[in-house]
Amino acid sequence: DCRGDNDTFESNGKARRIKIDFIGYLKLREDFYNNDTKIYISFGRVLTKERPWFYTSLAMACYGDSTDRAELASFYKKLGYPKIATNLIFRLKGLASYTKKIKLAKMVIKKIFS
Repeated sequence: DCRGDNDTFESNGKARRIKIDFIGYLKLREDFYNNDTKIYISFGRVLTKERPWFYTSLAMACYGDSTDRAELASFYKKLGYPKIATNLIFRLKGLASYTKKIKLAKMVIKKIFS
């Protein structure tokens, strides 16, 4: 994470922190590199390395509201990902929450028996 331990962005929620990256990168890309295809595409690649499509969409499913999810789907559409595919990932929220609970349970059990 490029911010290191700086989580001040998170005070407005994890969804907002995710959106800040997209807003910034996409604005820079549009404002400065719209006429340079190579750099324009590279900015998109940097963003998708920082915010991978599947995992970021899954995080937004857990932490964002319907507006946040719609905005993220729109951001990823600009990067070449179909909105329908991103929306499908949003539907995996229950699976992500379940996995998170299992991980927490494993940590508790490990602490008890260690």
